[in-house]
Amino acid sequence: RRLQAWARPRTHESLPVAIDRKRVYVLPTPFGLFFALLLAAMGLGALNYNNNPALLLALLLAGTAMASLITAHLQLSGLRIDALSAEPVAAGEPLLLKLSASARDGRRRRGLSLRHGEAASALSLDDVGEALLPLPTERRGWLDLERIRISTQRPLGLAIAWSWIWPEQA
Repeated sequence: RRLQAWARPRTHESLPVAIDRKRVYVLPTPFGLFFALLLAAMGLGALNYNNNPALLLALLLAGTAMASLITAHLQLSGLRIDALSAEPVAAGEPLLLKLSASARDGRRRRGLSLRHGEAASALSLDDVGEALLPLPTERRGWLDLERIRISTQRPLGLAIAWSWIWPEQA
């Protein structure tokens, strides 16, 4: 909870929401940490034994890993959440939250993941995309939404990039 208090957005926001570069967070996955440790050992061994082809390979793999971090960031940067909607359901039934997203630049965004608590869904878009997020309902009345996390591990799975949206509408 303390880390979420620092993340943007800090309060509810009105739709449409544009995710810019300041709202995207990137951290390595466990596989990415293992890969970095492996590259460090490979580079250290290549430097120790003065093995130039091994050093070249280690640096090329490190450059590829850095490009993967930037690409994971670019998957979310420039994304725009246009609308949220849902049909009324009875208490206890899952509420299907329909999220509409778009991107003005020409980049395809594949393998995006949406998460709200325990509910998860996938989103892929070329220009415009929609996802259905099944939310559990426990009581009657309006359901106040918490933060919705949009994340991706593409292209190589070395890093996870995520951003939060917190719509003000119930």
